[in-house]
Amino acid sequence: MQAALDTWPDWELPLTARPEVVARVPGGRTNRSYQLRAPGLRFDLLLRLNNPRAEQLGIRRESEAVILETVASAGLSRGACYWSPAHDFTVFRHVNARTWSARDFQSETQRRRLLEALGVVHQLRPDTPRRRYTDYLDHYWRQLEAAGALEASLKKQWADFRPALREFDESDWVPVLTHHDLIPENILENEDRLYLIDWEYAAVGHPDIDRWCLDPTLVRHPFIPELARWTNDLWERVLALHARS
Repeated sequence: MQAALDTWPDWELPLTARPEVVARVPGGRTNRSYQLRAPGLRFDLLLRLNNPRAEQLGIRRESEAVILETVASAGLSRGACYWSPAHDFTVFRHVNARTWSARDFQSETQRRRLLEALGVVHQLRPDTPRRRYTDYLDHYWRQLEAAGALEASLKKQWADFRPALREFDESDWVPVLTHHDLIPENILENEDRLYLIDWEYAAVGHPDIDRWCLDPTLVRHPFIPELARWTNDLWERVLALHARS
C-alpha cells in the first residue's frame, strides 16, 4: 500500500500532497481497498490493491478497464481515476453511499430498480471478447488438477458436466455485458442513483447469470443454475488453493 501511495504524482490528479489512509474498506474477498484523504481534492479517493493472483482467478485487468469505462460512461458505476502500469492497484473516486444488504434483494422496490439498471447494462457493447464458459472453467480445473486438489467424485461429476457446458457455449443464446458477481456488497446506493461496482469478473456473457445472483426464479435458461454452481465451487477451490501457496 505504501509503495502505491508513493506513486501519487503519477495519478494525474490535482493533488497537493501525498494521500493519507482514512480506513480500510470492509468486504471484498479478491482485493483490499482503502479510503484515502486526498489533499487538494474536494472528495476522497479509494485505493484498491489488486489481487496478484488475478490471472489464476480468471480476471483480465485490461478487459476490466474497458468494461468499467463503458459502464461508468452510462452512469452506472464509478470510473477509475488511475490504473498502475502493472495493474497491481487502481485508484477510484470514493463514493459516499450505502452498501446494499440481502434485505435489499428481498425488497420488490429495490429488485425493480436493480433489474432496470441491469436492463441498461445488458444494452452496452464494450469492445471485449465474449466469454466461453468452457474455457473459463477449464482454466480453473487445470490449476486444481495440477495441484492434485481434485477428488475422484468431483472428477466424475466434471466428466458428466463438461459436454453439457460445451453444448451451452455453442448454442444460440444472445451474449450481452454481464457482471457475473452481482452480490449485494457490489451495489451502492446514495440519494441520486445505484452504483454497480467491482467489474473484474464481468464479460460479454449470458444475462441469466446476473438474474441468478438476484433471484434464481428469474432465470430463463435451464442450464444456468448448474453453471453458476460449478463456477462458484471451482472459484472457491482456486481461491483456497492459492491462499495456501
